[in-house]
Amino acid sequence: MLGRHSVHTALRAAAVGIAEGFSWQEIAHGLHFSNTQLRLVAVRSDHGALLLDDTYDASPEATLAALNLLYEMQGRKVAVLGGMPDLGTYQYQGHQLVGMRAAQVADLLITVGELGRELADAARIAWLPTSAIIELDNVDEAIEYLNNHLDTEDVVLIKGPLSLHMGRITAALEADK
Repeated sequence: MLGRHSVHTALRAAAVGIAEGFSWQEIAHGLHFSNTQLRLVAVRSDHGALLLDDTYDASPEATLAALNLLYEMQGRKVAVLGGMPDLGTYQYQGHQLVGMRAAQVADLLITVGELGRELADAARIAWLPTSAIIELDNVDEAIEYLNNHLDTEDVVLIKGPLSLHMGRITAALEADK
């Protein structure tokens, strides 16, 4: 499990395990098991960059937690974020919160999709230099950009909704394809 936000999940799981009569050994084994299709996964790219793939889905809360993890990492911090649909009346505020946090965390912000522009706008408001913001229309453009600009010291958070197919970015860049 990666990130401080995972500690609370692990503690809740352990409490349920104890209540259900599992031993500490069984609980530890269960926490060690990783269903990589449903949570953040760290892999290396062909370029040697560390990719933090959290592409299962995106909400403002989950994206803020992922950005907080990126903040804790060493190296050039790259946030590749897709806009978040289906937020209803929270759309503007949700994108503002995430974009502003990205401005505090990322050395480079790459946004994907039409709603990604709202993230970029919020990052600009929070004083992330325009030169550190790349706005792209789709995943293919993101793959091409990252293939040409990644370095071994980079830590790249990839986060976005399933509808944008952000997982294709990790699949295209991953070293062990």
